[in-house]
Amino acid sequence: MVNLFMSRLTESNIDQTIADANEQLSRWQEDCHKKIDAIYQRKFQELEAHTKEIRTKYEEAKTKVENKLSQLNDQNKANKDHPDSIKIVLDSIEQDLNNIEHLSINVNTRPLTINDSYVYIEKDFSFQNISNDLLRFTYSNQSSSALASNDQYLLMHQCPYLCLINRDFTIAKQIVWPHDWIRDICWSKTLISFIIITATGIYLVDELLQLHGSLKDPAKPIWFSCTCSNESLYVSTCEWGSSIFEFNLSPSLPLVNHWKPPFLCKSHDGINDIKYNNETIALMINDSEKHQKRMELKSIKTFDTIWLLTLSVGTNIRLFTCCPVNYNEWLVIDGTNLRIYHVTKDGKFKDNILYNSIPYRANLFSSNILAIAAENDLSLYRVF
Repeated sequence: MVNLFMSRLTESNIDQTIADANEQLSRWQEDCHKKIDAIYQRKFQELEAHTKEIRTKYEEAKTKVENKLSQLNDQNKANKDHPDSIKIVLDSIEQDLNNIEHLSINVNTRPLTINDSYVYIEKDFSFQNISNDLLRFTYSNQSSSALASNDQYLLMHQCPYLCLINRDFTIAKQIVWPHDWIRDICWSKTLISFIIITATGIYLVDELLQLHGSLKDPAKPIWFSCTCSNESLYVSTCEWGSSIFEFNLSPSLPLVNHWKPPFLCKSHDGINDIKYNNETIALMINDSEKHQKRMELKSIKTFDTIWLLTLSVGTNIRLFTCCPVNYNEWLVIDGTNLRIYHVTKDGKFKDNILYNSIPYRANLFSSNILAIAAENDLSLYRVF
């Protein structure tokens, strides 16, 4: 064991870790430059096409004036006694020259503004580092509190709409959700889609909120929560003695495994929530006999328990959920006791707060925006 620890210590390389972080920031800079260059090239081509039109108009007007000047010289020689006809030509030339002089090419630009929030250096999560500034989106009684995010958007349900919220706290797109009430949502990098589950349906929805497929079979159990690894979709069932179905992440979502009690949990346990993070899966379990709630972190490969943490006692069956935060730590959202707990990666209590309304779910969006879905609204906080 000592040799193993020494080997791991020798293999660790802080200089490489720092170099990787510097390279990531450099790649962001290069990507921004490429985007600016691409915009410049498009606008340059647009300007080039427009200037060709202006040049054509100029040449036509110039030729027209030159012809009229030649005509004027001829009239001066032949019609010295007809000043009215000469004046008509002069006025026409004057108008043509005015038109030429008013030909212009205007390029309207505005300064490029990039604020510090475009680059966030991921640090240890702390409740003390949450800003007081927030934005609230109100819920109706028919809205689901389910949340999921990718790097760009947070998806929420604000009945009757599905809403994509961007990193500027604005709704970028929304559509009417035509299906049953939403039980849970997760994001799949592999399918590049949000996965939405209802009691009996599983739906794939892309970043444009377009429905790309669904799996709906009344013979299946009643679904409750979902999460994704890079290879699989995991969906838990709504029952005492809950089980978890594992589907392969292909458009048809074929079933590849079924994890059942008593291996998964006890017959009197209900799984309130599941979340994948870094080759582990967290199970939020409600024990109906002891009226006790616990969090179990399991290996995604074997479903063996890595650690178990007992969190609270209470007969209230409000949602009991979790979400991963930076450096493999967790937030646990306990609606029964209005508490949000901060849990370390090895299953120890780190901190907790009493929330000002009944919290149901949380999501750390883009590493520095904390979304908390409560009884009546969704609140977004900056993390610094």
